Amino acid sequence: MEAGELAPWVRSIISPLIQRAVISHPRSNAWIAKDPNKCDRIDATKLADLLRLNRLTEVYYAPETSRRDFKQLVQHYDDLTDQQVRLKNKIKARLRVQGVIVRSGQIFTRKWRTGVVEKVPSPDVRQAIMQLYSVLDQTLAARLAARKLMFEAARSFPEIALFRDVPGVGPIGACRFSAYIQTPHRFSNVRKIWRYCRLGVSHRSSDGKLLGHPKLDRAGCGQLKNVSRRAFEAAMRRSDNNAFKRAYERALESTRNKIHARLSVQRKIVSVLRAMWLNMAPYRDELI
Repeated sequence: MEAGELAPWVRSIISPLIQRAVISHPRSNAWIAKDPNKCDRIDATKLADLLRLNRLTEVYYAPETSRRDFKQLVQHYDDLTDQQVRLKNKIKARLRVQGVIVRSGQIFTRKWRTGVVEKVPSPDVRQAIMQLYSVLDQTLAARLAARKLMFEAARSFPEIALFRDVPGVGPIGACRFSAYIQTPHRFSNVRKIWRYCRLGVSHRSSDGKLLGHPKLDRAGCGQLKNVSRRAFEAAMRRSDNNAFKRAYERALESTRNKIHARLSVQRKIVSVLRAMWLNMAPYRDELI
């Protein structure tokens, strides 16, 4: 079957009746959907041919219910975080249309918002903006509750306690990395996990000639790339001379490019987390 929202549930239902269930990536099967002669019987036959030839790109779903549930909790927290950002941008845009431009983040606090909204000349628009503030307050409260729920569920997974000791990762980054990776054994080597974290480089060529410059492969999990980026930035802000700071200085000296050096350190962060998880070993700065 193809990956989708119902794929894990369908697999759990039919697993007792079959020997093996394979969930394939829709991107690798796009040619089936684009065929002008398309119906359920033809699609099933083509999927069976791909399975027989071992040409399906299988999507990993954790067999443990606890892992799948924890991933949903982390996704719920991320969704509320994104919703909070969208509401803040919308409030700023509504104020900017009325000629009220405030660059400080204090406009979202209860103390300062009233004075800012009073600068809007239209009373109806003021009421509409205050409604957005009300929705923002509800979202903030729901996000705090989702964060608490996520941390409580994280106690069941010992690798998260190990990740929290890595410079720059923190409790939220540890939860997100564990939830979206689910298990480090799904990747046979470190380059595959780099690509899944959108840190792999894609090369396209024809007749021995490059088709454009090499660039990051956009296939993968964008949340994991965000985890490594936030961990890098947090590690650079720390006052200590941690391993990632030293790695960035070495990469910057050799590449003379800040972006390439940053991506190199992001890959190192992912590699360190994967190695710690595989061996269930604590973080040791002097070994990196």
